[in-house]
Amino acid sequence: MADSEISTTLSRPSRRDILSAALLTVGGASFDSSSAAAPRDGGTTDAAIIAWKAWRTAHRRTLALCRKQQRLESELARMIGFPQVVLAAAQLPSPMRIGSLWQFDELAADLPSLCSQREEVAAALRAHQQRWDEADGTIGYSVTREEEAAACTDEERLIVRLFAADTSSLRGLSAKLDVLIAVGAEGAEGDISRGRSCGASVRMLRA
Repeated sequence: MADSEISTTLSRPSRRDILSAALLTVGGASFDSSSAAAPRDGGTTDAAIIAWKAWRTAHRRTLALCRKQQRLESELARMIGFPQVVLAAAQLPSPMRIGSLWQFDELAADLPSLCSQREEVAAALRAHQQRWDEADGTIGYSVTREEEAAACTDEERLIVRLFAADTSSLRGLSAKLDVLIAVGAEGAEGDISRGRSCGASVRMLRA
């Protein structure tokens, strides 16, 4: 049997898989079993618990900004619509929605006769983009996206800190598991970079 008939495509490991491995190699190795029977002190002296509390605060902020960003993007889409122009031409079987000059140029490469409409398309895209930008400035969508991206970066940094922290109690180990589950629940790939996945990115006009 040929190799091509028995080949199997391997899936890329998800963030959940990576963090699971980190938990086993870092969390498990640094867990001090002799302290498990010690009286609970609220975990205040456990580095993992301290890091978990900081992560939980950052996580809540990221989620709040994600929801705000989604709401503002939906509002902009209803008010203005994503920057685009409907191109109708005899060369096309039906009108096409064009969201950038790059998209138009790709189309015109196959249909050179469309090139005469390039300036008209560019002007329409610029006008639509300007309306979007003005509304964006009023409601603060782009500002929220920037805040969300910064919050995501901060949360990722805190996750790294948490999994590198020594665990001296069962609560510390549970804290690492809590983060692992929360990150895994973000999606099939467990991507915590919500600022890049929560909402569609606005396609900016390309000159």
